[in-house]
Amino acid sequence: MKKIRIAARGSKLSRIQVRMVEEKLNKLGIETSFVEVKTKADLFQASPLSQLGKGVFEKEVNQAVINGEADIAVHSMKDMLSETPPGLELYAVLKRDPPFDVLISLSYRGLFELESGKVIGTSSMRRKNSIVFYRKDLLVRDLRGNIDTRLRKLFQGEYDAIIVAEASITRLATYDHQYQGINYSKFDPTLLTPEANQGIIAIVGKSNSPLKDLFRKLNDEKTYHEAIAERTALNIIGGGCHSPLGVLFEELDEGEYRGIMTFIDGRKKITVEGIFRGKPEEVGEELGKRLLKEIKDEGIVIKT
Repeated sequence: MKKIRIAARGSKLSRIQVRMVEEKLNKLGIETSFVEVKTKADLFQASPLSQLGKGVFEKEVNQAVINGEADIAVHSMKDMLSETPPGLELYAVLKRDPPFDVLISLSYRGLFELESGKVIGTSSMRRKNSIVFYRKDLLVRDLRGNIDTRLRKLFQGEYDAIIVAEASITRLATYDHQYQGINYSKFDPTLLTPEANQGIIAIVGKSNSPLKDLFRKLNDEKTYHEAIAERTALNIIGGGCHSPLGVLFEELDEGEYRGIMTFIDGRKKITVEGIFRGKPEEVGEELGKRLLKEIKDEGIVIKT
């Protein structure tokens, strides 16, 4: 078999995620090559994500596959649009890394230990709203850039704390020793519910390609079920990666899931959770409808 060409962003974390896929392919005796793609998010790092539109981390990467410049695209699944572009499909997901959010600070151990007036950085609406909801006395400042850039800004004293995905820290630490030993405070999902599909690496390719059969060998079924349940719940409400919504499912046993979903806008927080049974789409729909009812009962309109 010829080398499989993998398209992805060129950031440190994106390259690590590609490496994780490459290692699995190499174990199957398959060689790979890397195709670096610059996305809209890479080209306009001074602009808030909410102003750049949808799919800012993935459109150009997917286009490389559509154009025949690469065989597959590798994404952080949380950055993917809810609908895969025509002609492409989700081939596989790797086993999920920790899905939680974490707070990193050089001086403080957690959100509630930060002194009043301290500066906390994040570019996520969901995280910003959560900070305002719990700690109106803190200053929230926008924080763009790749994970290594955000960490550098923290270490240089531009921020007193930042909130990032735990998976990004664990992946950096696994493949780059300079990031080992970073201390952080993990958020319980009832306090800060993660973004849908956080901690999941997705592999996308052409629908009519024979490579689909190969990547079934890489797919982690438990992670795949959780991913589909979360995306279904999000679609019920109509939110996206720039919305004030968090959702997390854990498959406890085949067909049994623990789920939690939260809306938070800085003034109000609505959380629904429970144990659900059924197919991933069914449990996701049930959780999403429960939260949607609560939101409508409060007279809240979510912008998509």
